[in-house]
Amino acid sequence: MLFKRLVKRAILRSATITGLNDLLLSSSWRTRRLLILCWHKIAVDDEHLWNPSLCLSESRFVERLELIRSLGCTVLALQDALDKLRCGTLPRRAVVLTVDDGDSSFYLKAWPILRRFGFPATLYWTTYYSTKPYAVFDPMVRYLLWKGRAAPLTIEEIGIQTNLHSADIRRHVFQRIYEVSQAQDWTPALKDAFLEKLSYCLRIDYGRIKQQRILHLISQDEAREMIADGLDVQLHTHRHRVPLDRSQFQAEISDNARILRAAGASAISHFCYPSGSFAPQFQEWLGASGVVSAATCQPGLVSKGSNLYLLPRFLDNECIGRMEFSSWLSGAAALLSGKQRMDTHGFR
Repeated sequence: MLFKRLVKRAILRSATITGLNDLLLSSSWRTRRLLILCWHKIAVDDEHLWNPSLCLSESRFVERLELIRSLGCTVLALQDALDKLRCGTLPRRAVVLTVDDGDSSFYLKAWPILRRFGFPATLYWTTYYSTKPYAVFDPMVRYLLWKGRAAPLTIEEIGIQTNLHSADIRRHVFQRIYEVSQAQDWTPALKDAFLEKLSYCLRIDYGRIKQQRILHLISQDEAREMIADGLDVQLHTHRHRVPLDRSQFQAEISDNARILRAAGASAISHFCYPSGSFAPQFQEWLGASGVVSAATCQPGLVSKGSNLYLLPRFLDNECIGRMEFSSWLSGAAALLSGKQRMDTHGFR
C-alpha cells in the first residue's frame, strides 16, 4: 500500500511538473465532467489531529477554497450542476462542494468561510442528534479515549482497567463500551452521563468540549438560519444508517425529510449514503421516495453517463496534500485512480 502511494505521488508530481495538470484542467475532456468534493468536519479545536482522515483544519479548508478560486474553477450548486451536465452545458472546471452529516463545525467554521468566498454548497444533513442536546456518542467516545491517552482508565462496572497508550488498545476499549451501551440499550441521556464519567476518569474538561460543541450536530435553528442565507440542505437519513428493510429505509428518509422541511429546506430530492453504504435495491427505494440523485464515497468524476444514484465524489481530508487535491481539480488523479464510471443508467 505504501509503495502504491509513493508511485501515485510520483506520477502526480510529474503531471504537475510537465504541465499535464494545466492541460487537463483546460481540456474539453474535463469540461464534460463534474467534480463533486466532500468534507465531513472542519476542526473546532484539535479534531484534525485526532482523526485526520475525517477532519480538516480551518487553515487547510481555506487553502482549498483559495486554490479552487485561483485555478478558475466554477463552483456550482448541486442541482444546477446536474442540470448542466445533462444538457451538455457545463462550464469549464465545474466543481460542486458538499459536506456530510451536519457537524456543528459546519455552522461554526465552514459556512462563514464559504459565504466569504461566495461559494454555494450542499449539506447532506443527518438529523437525529440535531434534536438532542448531546454529542454524537460513538465518535465522542473515540475522541475522549484519544484525548486522554496519557492517563490510565478504570471503569469497574463495565470491566475496563487499562492504559490507553496504543491505538489498538483504544479500539478494544471503544468496542467494549459500544457493546455495553447496545446491550443495556442506553438512552441518549445515559450515553451523555457516561461521557461525563469517562471524561472525569481521564481528567478531561468535558464542560469545555460541550461549550465548544465538538462532535455535536447543528441545531434546527442553525439549519434554518443557514437555509435562509442560501444553503442547500439535502437528505442523509435521520439516524445515519441504511436499513436493508424497505419500510425502515423509507422511514429513515421520511423522518429526515420532515426535520429538513421544518427547518425551511425545499426541493429536497438529493441523498448521500451514510458512510457510503449502498445496496442495489436502494436505487428503486430512493426513486420511490422522490430522490433523483445519491452521492457515494467512491472517488471519481461525474460524466454524462454516470448513474445518478451512484455519484462519485472526492473525499478531502487533512492527509491530502495540495498536489493531490489540485490533481483532482484537473482530473489527473481521477484518471490515475481508474474509477471513471460510464454507467448507462443516468444521463444519456
